Amino acid sequence: MNLKKTSLYTSISAFATFISGFLIVKVVAVKIGPEGIAYLGQFQNTVAILNMLATGAISIGIIKYLSEFRRQNGKQEEVIGTALLIMICCSLFITVISLLLSGYFSKMSFKDTSYSKVYIAYGICTIAFAFNLLFPAILNGLKKIKWLTAVNVSSSIIGVLFMLVFTFYFGISGALISSSVQALVVLLINLFIAKKAGVSFSISGIKYHKETASKLFKFSLMAAVSGIVLPLTQIQIREIIITRFSFTDAGYWQAITKVSDYYLAFITSILAVYYLPRLSEIDNKPELRLEIFKGYKIILPIVIAMAFAIWILKEPIIHILFSKDFLPAKSYFTFQLLGDVFKIGSWLLAYLMLAKALTKEYIITEILFSVTLIFLSRWFIGQYGVIGATYAFALNYGLYWILMWWLLKKYFYKV
Repeated sequence: MNLKKTSLYTSISAFATFISGFLIVKVVAVKIGPEGIAYLGQFQNTVAILNMLATGAISIGIIKYLSEFRRQNGKQEEVIGTALLIMICCSLFITVISLLLSGYFSKMSFKDTSYSKVYIAYGICTIAFAFNLLFPAILNGLKKIKWLTAVNVSSSIIGVLFMLVFTFYFGISGALISSSVQALVVLLINLFIAKKAGVSFSISGIKYHKETASKLFKFSLMAAVSGIVLPLTQIQIREIIITRFSFTDAGYWQAITKVSDYYLAFITSILAVYYLPRLSEIDNKPELRLEIFKGYKIILPIVIAMAFAIWILKEPIIHILFSKDFLPAKSYFTFQLLGDVFKIGSWLLAYLMLAKALTKEYIITEILFSVTLIFLSRWFIGQYGVIGATYAFALNYGLYWILMWWLLKKYFYKV
């Protein structure tokens, strides 16, 4: 499937994600306010880390090797069977951890142990969360993009319905618990889609293949670093804002990051669905350079145009997405949007490290720039207030882009 067709399907997925995200954020913003947005961000970041561990962080490896073995059905079955076994074992472990440490997670996230039930609900549904993350990776690797779109759209619709109902009747606790109930329903839908898409999940096929597992885990370390470090970084920045100011101020910052997440969903979908598999299957460096150049020629101008449009319309966007209570965040847009452009520019290069298993380089740069983002945020917030977090974001990704260019230049000219 080429970039144009992929863009069409990812546009549908991204649109569904945006609309569902808009409705979810809108109802939490109106019903609970900026503080509710901060609570939601704390929970989502924590669950993102637990979900990564529950899948064994092998999603990127699944996409890579299913794409690579596209003409070897036996090898693809080995990848899927091994991945499912890893997922089952890891998710059961995280289930136990979530149930035993629910009070600790509640205290860590919300400064209050009364939300432990939120993590108990998550623990009960962990295996559903894990499968719902693994299954799209399988569809992606098998190039079943139409079915992947069906999964993403149905998940978005279910997510909105449950969030609206639970938030309306149970407030912030309902908003946080709704994702766990949603995961169970989405699991049933995904199993139905798997049957329709011709993806078999028989018990006999769930086997451990040592060589295949070794290949998957080669990528799991990189994915785990990215999937854990990023949420941890956001938690740390949010903690700095909460400690120096309040949950409300953290909600303003969280709202701006949500805007970035939703409008960039289209771009990140293309990177995951087309760009990563494509880079994985290209073997020669001249063709790789051409593919990366194509990405810059098509993707980066779109990001710049979207960011500029959002900057122009920032005040009406706040009113539409959130409420007038979030207007103090209007000044946060400029450097956040600039940082978004730098981020996508750097990711167009960084994805090559994932595709070609440049493990050491990827891990070092991810950890280094997550640490620098925390320190820059602490300094800029101390100097300029909450808006300083956006200054740090833009500066950090600008530096990251420069380093990616230097590293990949060395890669391409290495004999």
